[in-house]
Amino acid sequence: MQMRRRPGQLVLSDGTVFPGTLVGEADPPLAAGEVVFNTAMTGYQEILTDPSYYGQIVVLTYPLIGNYGTLPEAAESLLPWARALVVHDLEGLPSHAGDPWALEAYLGAYGKLALTGVDTRALTRHLRVVGTLLGAVAEAGADPRAIQAALAGVDLKDSVYRVSTPRPYTLRPQGAGNGLRVAVMDYGVKSSILHELLGRGVEVTVLPAATPPAELDRLAPDGVVLSNGPGDPADVPELLELVRHSLERYPTFGICLGHQLVALAEGARTYRLKFGHHGANHPLLDHRRQRVVITAQNHGYAVDPEALGNRYTIRLTNLHDRTVEGLAHRERPVLTAQHHPEAGPGPKDSLYLFDEFLELVRAARRKGGDAGAQAR
Repeated sequence: MQMRRRPGQLVLSDGTVFPGTLVGEADPPLAAGEVVFNTAMTGYQEILTDPSYYGQIVVLTYPLIGNYGTLPEAAESLLPWARALVVHDLEGLPSHAGDPWALEAYLGAYGKLALTGVDTRALTRHLRVVGTLLGAVAEAGADPRAIQAALAGVDLKDSVYRVSTPRPYTLRPQGAGNGLRVAVMDYGVKSSILHELLGRGVEVTVLPAATPPAELDRLAPDGVVLSNGPGDPADVPELLELVRHSLERYPTFGICLGHQLVALAEGARTYRLKFGHHGANHPLLDHRRQRVVITAQNHGYAVDPEALGNRYTIRLTNLHDRTVEGLAHRERPVLTAQHHPEAGPGPKDSLYLFDEFLELVRAARRKGGDAGAQAR
């Protein structure tokens, strides 16, 4: 089913306009957010349903999007969180053995707009030069005052709470499992992270972002995963109390936003990248393994490790711009990754980080010094 198409535009906050064809229905037909470009050639459904893209307009640099449609098993959450999609060519007739749903119909079912026919190469080059901007996808004849009001109304400071689960829930692995219980702090967790833990025999309890430390102790997990999520980590200082508590009492694995929160909790600072890292082809150097891994990335902020001193080692470094992509504590069982180790662009380059985390959990249990083991 093809959605209604008509002339449209992407209006950036610096006044630059990129024309295109607007696809889909929304009331009003206007979507404003932070405009980011992603260089992945495939995985558009995973990108759109990643809660870390909450409040963002996603520009895909690969020119042909939608050719294999969408499938339920490819979704990273229950719905697409991106505000809108901007592409060069949106394919309306997908081809896939799995009986796919057309991407434009999928977006339309959730009231999301797409803009096709855009010169995404020129748009990406513009964002690389001037940096990340706000933008609005709208009909070609939209009232400029409505567009400016929409841009002025973009507020991403409460993004984590918009995407986090409202209540705890527990997932159990198929079969007997391995006896390990891990708490996942849901700042916008992707289903792939949960699947990787479950696939390793771990019982997973997902907790809301605002969970207090006492509630974590009542659960008494063997380890804690601090998940990915949207927004500026400096906007959620209230989350650091639980993060510090986790670092002191439990083996902890911070992923993406979780990595940044660990750094903030330990006294480091984060800073905004000019246009962020968004794609499936970013090379990192694992200093411990002395090997390069190809990774999926989605973040607009990075960690300045200076204040961490000699407490942490830099485990992973981005080979494009030398930003910190992972940390390891020298004494405590703490590991972090700025990228998405659960994603598969390598296709499985970074999955070993889950195994390393679980080995830290097992080692803590053997020592008998973790809060979870003591509680049980």
